[in-house]
Amino acid sequence: MKRVLYLFLLLSFYSFSQSPAGIWYFGDKAGISFNSGTTPVVLNDGQIDTNEGCATLCDENGGLLFYTDGVKIWNKDHAIMPNGTGLLGDPSSTQSAIIVPNPGNTNLFYVFTVDELGKTNGLNYSVIDLTLDGGLGDVTTKNVLLATPTLEKITVAKHDNGINFWVIAHRYGNNQFLSYQITPTGINPAVISSVGVSISSDTQRTLGYMKSSPDGKYVASVNSGVGSVMQLFNFNNLTGQLSLISTSPLNTDYIGGYGVEFSSNNKLLYVSNIDLDNFKSELFQYNIESLNDSTINASKTLIAQFDFDNFQEGIITALQLAPNQKIYIGRNNTSSLGVINNPNTVGIGCNVNLTAVNLGTNTCYYGLPSFITSYLDQSFTSSNYCTGNATQFNIPEIENIVSISWNFGDASSSSNVSTLANPTHVFTSAGVYEVNLTIITTTTSKTYTKNITILDSPTAFQPANFISCGTTDFSEFILSDKNSEVLGSQSASDYSVSYFLNYDDAFNNENPLATNYTNISNPQTVYARIQPINGDDCFDITNFNLIVNDNPQLLPDVEVFYCLNTFPSKISLSAGNSGAASNFDFLWSTGETSQSILVNTAGIYTVDVTDSFGCTSTRTITVTNSEIATLNYTIEGSIGNYNLVVNPLGSGNYVYSLDNESGTYQTSNIFYDLIPGEHIIYVKDTKGCGTVSDEFSVIGYPNFFTPNDDGINDYWKFTGRFLDIKQILIFDRFGKLIYHFNQNTAGWDGTYNGIKMPSSDYWFVAKQNNGEEIKGHFSLIR
Repeated sequence: MKRVLYLFLLLSFYSFSQSPAGIWYFGDKAGISFNSGTTPVVLNDGQIDTNEGCATLCDENGGLLFYTDGVKIWNKDHAIMPNGTGLLGDPSSTQSAIIVPNPGNTNLFYVFTVDELGKTNGLNYSVIDLTLDGGLGDVTTKNVLLATPTLEKITVAKHDNGINFWVIAHRYGNNQFLSYQITPTGINPAVISSVGVSISSDTQRTLGYMKSSPDGKYVASVNSGVGSVMQLFNFNNLTGQLSLISTSPLNTDYIGGYGVEFSSNNKLLYVSNIDLDNFKSELFQYNIESLNDSTINASKTLIAQFDFDNFQEGIITALQLAPNQKIYIGRNNTSSLGVINNPNTVGIGCNVNLTAVNLGTNTCYYGLPSFITSYLDQSFTSSNYCTGNATQFNIPEIENIVSISWNFGDASSSSNVSTLANPTHVFTSAGVYEVNLTIITTTTSKTYTKNITILDSPTAFQPANFISCGTTDFSEFILSDKNSEVLGSQSASDYSVSYFLNYDDAFNNENPLATNYTNISNPQTVYARIQPINGDDCFDITNFNLIVNDNPQLLPDVEVFYCLNTFPSKISLSAGNSGAASNFDFLWSTGETSQSILVNTAGIYTVDVTDSFGCTSTRTITVTNSEIATLNYTIEGSIGNYNLVVNPLGSGNYVYSLDNESGTYQTSNIFYDLIPGEHIIYVKDTKGCGTVSDEFSVIGYPNFFTPNDDGINDYWKFTGRFLDIKQILIFDRFGKLIYHFNQNTAGWDGTYNGIKMPSSDYWFVAKQNNGEEIKGHFSLIR
């Protein structure tokens, strides 16, 4: 109850009775005031000069605060505010500006502006602080861009909570409406509704007014140019979303639909149409009470027409609801305004007078000031629409009341009527009730009618805990995934679900969590609130936990090798999990579901390991072929300078060792300057597929020998089996043949005919079987 009273007090503050819209400045220094009664009084002190868009605002006592054409801002003394020039509206923009108070500070105001013809300045806002410049105000923030490009139209609707406001604009180039919620803490990001006709390519179609209904439940928009239409939308003032109700063509090429306005009872809609091709302007009335497209179009009634000359003088332009509940009509390039005297009356009985207000020496053009239409909603207010609870009703602010009579439209109730100013009523069941309030004053009698929708009390079903998986204690949760569990069998088209950090926020419907939410503790309790789509008085709350479980811990990804020389034998691949296999489910990319698998084919193998909480980790094992080498080598060079070049065959990666299988292996496949004699080459596969070897011989001869019978180096001969030598001839330095032998003998012992030859250099000729010869020399040392 404390919260409901608080909302009511704020709503009363911002209702201001008639005062915020009590003074209008527009056109060329034209002005009127409604502060002295129901008949407007002409003002001559305005400084504005604008073809179209403008806005004015007064305080709660009807005193002027400031006014603007979307480019300049004048204070209440009709002087330009400090920093009050260069705003990015345009005098030729249909609704160049509109003023919105900051819901949390009565001294701060936003001025929203829109550019003309879809130009790049788009939608901006500036901020005015009325505590500055001696209470006259100063522009502290200017031209903050919200969106571009946009149409020449902007309107404001009250929020469902009675505190905040919605600023509604429309992009140029598509069919997107942008709804910005204005809160005590600032401007929220736009809620986007892609609905209705798309406005693009023809900038003439950016013209035309957009208005919200006094009760904030509907938005009407007219688009000029070729294919001009009027469109009516439902506006959800809780969520900011628009949905299409009706589209009505206006059958003209230029200018087309321009002005639009709701009656104060929210049941009738008025649209002005400017047909320059046929030199006529028209004023139409639509009955929108049915909210049915065909019924609304069938109700279209021409209630006024004005034919004009080439100068467009007197054409019917803007339409604006006034504090006296009448709708005033802009008349281009004239010193007068028209009026719809009884705009709540269906048909021509609404009583149109096209010359009702004489502006004196001042001139009206196309535009009239834009206001927050809810300022002009003088009907009764109500709250709490939940079955079983008492719905609260409150009368509008009216003086000199003689009698009050309520009829709640609840024929089944024994207390269907009341004469109290602010009664409560418990409706017998859910449904739509037509509530009527009749107030008789000392001067008049007036009846107010509203449809009140009573909703079934929702039930918030407790969902299962929301479990996520990760490597830390924090994870992003899509909270809306729990909507269906919270709703149960209740329809998502009737009830909305939102989520909160604590119970108090959920109860007060404050600070809802973003749909994509990252937990701040593990586990963390969040609260879900279910309420009707069109109201927040009737709700229920439940809670559940956000829990982040660890993903299964697996061994790192790995590359293993399969030895082709072992085919068709198989190797084992393991999931690499820690903990008993019975605690997990396994799914390999092969389709197998065991903890390990056997393979004999190269490829990339993955395994998903899922624990009992549904958390999954994936391990990747890459199997690459390798194999033991097939030896292939050559010996290159000449005696004393032979190299071994190994070119193994196979798909493995190989290293090489000479004469020592257990020694150091090298990656180079070449061994240089081989020592003459017998050798073994080893080739090893680095992936473990095995080692192969082969023996080979390198031929050579010693450079000296010492035939002293000590058993060491006593004979000179060729060593190794690399060459096929059939005979060796030895000569002294004078060329005398002193010995000859073949390679299979022990060699020369250093004697000639049994005589020891002296120490000296000797020459040799080694003859090969292929006819080639090898020549050289060596030393005999004694």
